[in-house]
Amino acid sequence: MPAPRWLHFSRRRGAAAWWLILAALASGCAPALRDGERVAPIELRVPLLISTPDGLLSGDAGEALLEALAGNRQQALMLLRLAHLEQRLTGEPLSAGNVAELLVDGPAAYDAMFAAMAGARHHIHMETYILDAGETGQRLAEILIERRHAGVEVRLTYDGFGSRGTPAQYFERLRSGGIELYEYRPPDPVKDPRLWRINNRHHRKILVVDGRVGFTGGINISDVYRESSFARRLLRGSRAVDLERGWRDTHVRITGPAVAHLQALFLTLWNEQPNVNHGGGHAYFPPLPAAGGDLVRMVDSRGGDERTTLHEVIHAAVSLAGRRLWLTQSYFSPDPELLEAIAAAARRGVDVRIVLPAHSDAPLVLAASRSHYDQLLQAGVRIFERKDSVLHAKTMVVDGVWSTVGSSNFDYRSFLHNNEANAVIVGPGFARQMERLFERDLQHSVELTLESWRRRPLHERLKETFGSLFRYWL
Repeated sequence: MPAPRWLHFSRRRGAAAWWLILAALASGCAPALRDGERVAPIELRVPLLISTPDGLLSGDAGEALLEALAGNRQQALMLLRLAHLEQRLTGEPLSAGNVAELLVDGPAAYDAMFAAMAGARHHIHMETYILDAGETGQRLAEILIERRHAGVEVRLTYDGFGSRGTPAQYFERLRSGGIELYEYRPPDPVKDPRLWRINNRHHRKILVVDGRVGFTGGINISDVYRESSFARRLLRGSRAVDLERGWRDTHVRITGPAVAHLQALFLTLWNEQPNVNHGGGHAYFPPLPAAGGDLVRMVDSRGGDERTTLHEVIHAAVSLAGRRLWLTQSYFSPDPELLEAIAAAARRGVDVRIVLPAHSDAPLVLAASRSHYDQLLQAGVRIFERKDSVLHAKTMVVDGVWSTVGSSNFDYRSFLHNNEANAVIVGPGFARQMERLFERDLQHSVELTLESWRRRPLHERLKETFGSLFRYWL
């Protein structure tokens, strides 16, 4: 009898952890975020830049646009400070004139992504961490091959570790259909003898179609996403969760000028291959007129880099939150600095709520996450666990106006070891959608209290202690 799909996911992440621990020990590398280490102060006295289809808005004009999006002076000050910090950290202006469409769970995301791909006329560029060969993967293959036969260029990057359980026949089908493939750092000494690089993985999920529409978020290509998480997933006669279907995740569809940044991220990585150079040009970077009123900034980090841009941007958003800070996280084991920033926000009166999984494909990571609950609950953070599905989303919404959706978890692995990408969306309309989704998740979650948490059994405490020992590598 074949093992269930969730077990493959669990083995994939669990085995990865041990491989990565061994690789790190062999390389003798030191943590980039050490306990007690502080992020360097950021110089704020730089002109705020906002890119529009008609050119750059600078200084007062850019600040006026941000202030117009804010609902009150407190929000305006938070947005201005955060925009300055992000610009300094990323070196990129905010992009105006976009539409960000929230896609909740696999069915909605796949419908939008597959429809965009089926309508492609020039190219399809896709990145994913996990590319499984199940029903969803076969549906993807059919669309890609059909479009390639119609003359569309198709390029697909997948992580060698995340997709190592996928049969070779699936990739051969894609190659035979004319699809260009890039396996990122295969954990195979025959393909790539530089096994010390195994610790840095490609965790981004990006899709760009014809340079005009882009997608990013947390959703891989897998049948665990075929159904919505908002249908009841408890197994009949049991309190266990069906881990083979109905995973809870979030993606975003972007139209407008910000799509060019997603395209640039894809091509930069693609061109790292030997003897490959797609320089771009009009076909890959067409003129993109304004599509809506959302301001978007793509924030990315590369595994192993000295700079941890995503960590710095997230830390800044947490530190500047003034009213509400609502997090939804699948793998939550932040470094002490970020953990303290979250607790400090609650202590200064911010409404801090976190939705976390009650069930996970990675039990050791779940145990490591729970080792932080006592500190957060003491500070006044409200913690909820989603009970009826596997939670895989990675989102945050601040003060009803700043949001992020992406691939990055709140853990060492995402901030230090993986290639990640998050979309930052500034605007009250998208933030309201995010808050409504958060409240919907709360309806499927159970809140933990400090009193009840401290009554948990000893064996649960021991698991948390054990999991926390490996939080840097998980």
